[in-house]
Amino acid sequence: MNPNLAIRTCALAMLLCTLAAGGDSFAWRQGESSLALLNGDRVVWQFNYGKDLPKPYFFPLCLPDGTELTALGPKDHRWHYALWFSWKELNHANYWDRSDASKLAGATDVLTARAAPKRDHSARFELTLSYHPDGGPSILSEKRTITVSPPAKDGSYRIDWSAVFTAGAEPVFMKGGVSGGGYAGMSARMAQNSRDWRLVNSEGIEDTACPGMAKNLNGKRARWEDFSLVDKASGKTAGIAILEHPKSFRHPTQWHNIVDEKHPFGYFSPAPLWSEPYTLPAGKSLTVRYRILVHPGRPDKPAIEREWKKFSRR
Repeated sequence: MNPNLAIRTCALAMLLCTLAAGGDSFAWRQGESSLALLNGDRVVWQFNYGKDLPKPYFFPLCLPDGTELTALGPKDHRWHYALWFSWKELNHANYWDRSDASKLAGATDVLTARAAPKRDHSARFELTLSYHPDGGPSILSEKRTITVSPPAKDGSYRIDWSAVFTAGAEPVFMKGGVSGGGYAGMSARMAQNSRDWRLVNSEGIEDTACPGMAKNLNGKRARWEDFSLVDKASGKTAGIAILEHPKSFRHPTQWHNIVDEKHPFGYFSPAPLWSEPYTLPAGKSLTVRYRILVHPGRPDKPAIEREWKKFSRR
């Protein structure tokens, strides 16, 4: 056996044992291009960032008790990656999916990735990404930082997601999708084996399941939104809130929302290109910042508002 490989394997085993110590059942599972927090034999969350993937994403995304909240690559939209970020069109190339043959395809490449699991069961990720049309040079670069908090006593945890996008030598024309609004950006596709969907935003507007786009919230501006559901198998209730930082691009953005439970198609996203495109000048940057709160139960609106105010001061 290669001695260097043996040393690395031993070091990883020691890391897993060390981080699992401390009287609870949390432990890390780290691969070459993924990091997962485990609770016994259950995955709480896993971040996947391999260079062979179309985009980095979180899946599974669960509560420590195993309640699953997101869906990966459902049949209706294989390019929905549970919890992920994607632009739609950059300089008229399609970076969202490859279903539109009329558009030049765009690629999202992970150039560098660093994962740092911590002893307290928090983690930090630093990624460098490049955006380019197939076979063409990079037109946009990204520096992404993600931190995940340790699970709290009630099972909730936070994912802080910050990304700085910088145009290359030429301006970058950025455009969202067109089906019911300019979708693109931070996105969550909700678990399909669930029921009793409920969507609420910072302005006190609510939606329950309905065909097509959300009747009340789609296209509305908000500081945050929360999507909660009931797991069909266990009967447990849980949700995801996405909070947008005041310094984030075009805050407060419009949101793209679908709560079609019959389909089932649950999706919500702060979409800064929802109503109009944007041209990022050559050499200039824009920043997006979000806090994703994974929580048990239905949303506690005053608590989420306090969470947003705390996040907004960072």
